[in-house]
Amino acid sequence: MKRAMINPANCKNCQPCNVEMGCLHNAVIKETSDDKPWIDFYQCAGCMKCKAFCPNKAIEEIVQPCDGNRRMGW
Repeated sequence: MKRAMINPANCKNCQPCNVEMGCLHNAVIKETSDDKPWIDFYQCAGCMKCKAFCPNKAIEEIVQPCDGNRRMGW
């Protein structure tokens, strides 16, 4: 399974966060305006459209194989 992950070293915590606003699956979470965003793997569909929204190239693609029982191996 493919998922997006925000690399905190590249994230500049933009206000507003284009990735948070543009995610079609509401997978990007910011608990407070001061916190850097993170991606909820259970909400992320792996479409990777969020990569285009981030001007800082903080979105990385990670791949995790299924466990053989149709479940993600997260």
